[in-house]
Amino acid sequence: MVEVQKGRDVTQWVSPNAVELGGLLGYRFKISERNRLLPLNEETLLSGFRKRPGVQAWIGEHVGKWLHAAVLTWVNTGNPELKAKIDRVVRELIATQEPDGYLGTYDLPTRWSMEKERGWDVWVHKYVLIGLLSYVKGARGMGQGAGNDELTQKALEAAKKAADLILRTFGTGEGQLDLMERSTHVGMASSSILQPMVWLYRLTGEKRYLDFCRYIVWAWEHSPHGPRLLGSLLTHGDVHKTANGKAYEMMSCLVGALELYRVLRDEGKEDEGKALLIAAQRAWDDIVANHLYITGGTSLGEHFQPDHHLPNDGAVSETCATVTLLQLTLELFRLTGEAKYMDIAERIVFNHLLAAQHPNGDRWCYFTPLEGQKNYRSDINCCASSGPRGIALLPTFVYTLDADGGIRINLYTQSKLKLPEQGIEIEQETDYPYDGSVTLRLRLSQPKEFALRFRVPSWCEGATVTVNGEAKKQVSKGYHELRRQWRDGDVVRLEFPMRLQIVLGTHTNEGKLALMFGPLVLAVDERFLPEGISPLSEITVDAEKELSLKVTNVEPDDTLWEGEKVFETEGTLVSNPQQRFKLRLTNFAHAGAKGTNFVVWLRRK
Repeated sequence: MVEVQKGRDVTQWVSPNAVELGGLLGYRFKISERNRLLPLNEETLLSGFRKRPGVQAWIGEHVGKWLHAAVLTWVNTGNPELKAKIDRVVRELIATQEPDGYLGTYDLPTRWSMEKERGWDVWVHKYVLIGLLSYVKGARGMGQGAGNDELTQKALEAAKKAADLILRTFGTGEGQLDLMERSTHVGMASSSILQPMVWLYRLTGEKRYLDFCRYIVWAWEHSPHGPRLLGSLLTHGDVHKTANGKAYEMMSCLVGALELYRVLRDEGKEDEGKALLIAAQRAWDDIVANHLYITGGTSLGEHFQPDHHLPNDGAVSETCATVTLLQLTLELFRLTGEAKYMDIAERIVFNHLLAAQHPNGDRWCYFTPLEGQKNYRSDINCCASSGPRGIALLPTFVYTLDADGGIRINLYTQSKLKLPEQGIEIEQETDYPYDGSVTLRLRLSQPKEFALRFRVPSWCEGATVTVNGEAKKQVSKGYHELRRQWRDGDVVRLEFPMRLQIVLGTHTNEGKLALMFGPLVLAVDERFLPEGISPLSEITVDAEKELSLKVTNVEPDDTLWEGEKVFETEGTLVSNPQQRFKLRLTNFAHAGAKGTNFVVWLRRK
């Protein structure tokens, strides 16, 4: 079997094992492995397959999500304990496969049906395929001898058997079922299997999988039960008015659409796939313009709402939607290299993604409001399984490799990029996102010419760059290119001036303001309020004196989480503007993590 040739994307992910993460992102990555992925009960992951039917309709999604996150994490850390657990789970999952290829969690009478809140059978197979194929790709990426080669082959064969059963069951042939009709959410749940079907085609080169991908896209528009995904987005571009507006499933389909576009483009059929790219771009543009919280989350009650309807409490931004928006954003970035996508990825990562993850790494929020309290949960649910996938992706896009041999620095965090085959290592020294000073130290086995492209964030004014102590040069927002003959020991210094920004609310937040520091959305947390200052709804700052506000980091003490810092400014009360006090703020990622109340949007005076 030959993997189909990879494409001509502007930039490509690095292998997770090429990046060593430190700082806040590194801590959250490591704690996810130690306190969520490793302790998660294997019987819980596999019980729905071992004893069908499972206890809930979509119980089978969790093993695939866990494998996806665990494999990416293992490739980065090389943790033998995690790898042994991955091997066990893969082996036991394969052992539950029926002779006809079935790898779901339904009993025979209700397979592929819509009975009793069913309709998630194909969805479960989607995540099983994602898990198994992640295992195959991870083992191959680590090279021969890195894993169990026999088990890797068995995993691929199990994935093919399951996929072939899907191909036999659904389609337009005699006796076949309509994939859109056997699905929740106007066909979008089942048809999101598009993504792993594209993966399977890339891994095997077997045309029947590509043909099925084409069938899915055809059925979107032509099945009487289809979501009209492309037609709607190409006509009006409004995600709220597309299908039933279900955010997670819709974006999952669009991620698969971009994967299919890439394959068609690489095979010289870009015209056939162009609509897939344009539809995804229009959906993303609409989400960012009309459906995005200041923290990078999206959706309310799991659905896209009318434009700018973004209340701060309640069922805010399902974590599954947060992670899938991150995936959609990253796919568009990989295809285009445009800074606007990485600017949003940064906002998602440092704010809503880390806010949904408890700082201990063991629990996740299903919804993550911008005020009130966070409800962290340790049980198995869709969002607690999705969240670690977002964390596990981090090492793949802090740096990316461009088609012309250039290297991009996309996110700023203490880290190392190691490319031994090219004789290149880049060490990033920084306290970002709390400080805008970044030092890049290059170590090369020999002098080499290439472009180093670093992102100046969209929130930043007055950024500068210095190479080897030369005069500072001011650089504008977006990606800035440094092309030269690099030598061992070269040093690049970046300065991204950070200041307190006051964001005035509109629409749902009319009459309110929010505070940001660099990429961070700040929050007032009860645990830092001076005695006698309450309630949260009365606390504000003087927006008319924005330029005079000072922000200082407070030394950590035992009230802080690992990686948390506190900002200090002057606060006042809406009802008594003459009363001034020292107002301490934390970032949204840590706010409320000790069970206290918090608020992001403050009332204006």
